[in-house]
Amino acid sequence: MTLKKVAKLAGVSHTTVSLVINNAAGSRVSKDTKEQVLEAIRELEYNPNLTAKRLVSGITNSIGLFIPFETPIFRNYTIIEMIAGIQDVLNKKGFDLVLFSGGRSLYKNRPISQIVRQNTVDGLIIFNTRYTTQGFVNTYINNLNEVKFNFVVLHYYWGKASINYVGVDYENDAYKAVSYLISLGHKRIALVAGTSKARVTSKIFNGYKRALINNKINVDNNIIAYADYNYQIAYKKIRMLIKKNPAITSFFLGGYEMGPACLKAVKDSGLDVPNDISIICYVDNEIMPLLDPPLTAIRLPYYEMGRKAADMLTNGRKEKQKFIFETEFVVRGSTSRIQNY
Repeated sequence: MTLKKVAKLAGVSHTTVSLVINNAAGSRVSKDTKEQVLEAIRELEYNPNLTAKRLVSGITNSIGLFIPFETPIFRNYTIIEMIAGIQDVLNKKGFDLVLFSGGRSLYKNRPISQIVRQNTVDGLIIFNTRYTTQGFVNTYINNLNEVKFNFVVLHYYWGKASINYVGVDYENDAYKAVSYLISLGHKRIALVAGTSKARVTSKIFNGYKRALINNKINVDNNIIAYADYNYQIAYKKIRMLIKKNPAITSFFLGGYEMGPACLKAVKDSGLDVPNDISIICYVDNEIMPLLDPPLTAIRLPYYEMGRKAADMLTNGRKEKQKFIFETEFVVRGSTSRIQNY
């Protein structure tokens, strides 16, 4: 009804009002007529229905962030930092951010192909997590490529498909961290990773193994454990490793959850960090500098990764691009050279 009032006040047809509101390309609405319509809109304080406008134009001015995650995402430091970077770019470019997240059930209840068909967003940033299966990744890549939909994969991806991708090199980061411990004289370096089922764990293990082999140190499966990214499990596993393998001089942790657990487990075993045991955590977060001692860690540029993904999605380039960020190795008080080395 308000649209009719605008047309009547401006002395034009409903079609002309619609063309002005939607800024239709190629329309023959004159500058004076357009100003008449805009003046009537201002006078009547008309606010066009955004959903209807988007349906007419076929452009939503919205970018979707798809996060298949099994726990509340706003408790996760990694995701919060990346969303901040994404949002800053989209705000400057005039895009809204639409969040799609519902745990693992999202795979079945609302597949990515359905989101695309509903025409709710102009593009997708897909934030893979350490629990995202490779089969799921391959399926959505094939589906989106078939319909030529604009998307960027963020954080976890090790396939060979031609896609836009932003991430880091987990294997190389693990290699550098373990090599640093070896340079301090450590040879009995225990690895505590998340879950053996996660693809990222295999990358971390490969880097750990390669560093040992390149320095002619045997890989000992007895000092490798998996803690499922759980504080309590990590604590118990590390206490057990120390008890059964008293020659361990350092720990490399494949998950920030294991950092505080490892520090407490070492101390509760009557040992000192870093004089008896050195610790490196992959990855860093806001807790690590506050521990006693603060933990040496590998810091990922989460905010910058989010910005890059959003910029890559909205810059209009047709060529696919894979961007691997360099991480920062932050040395703190939890690592030291072995005495008499």
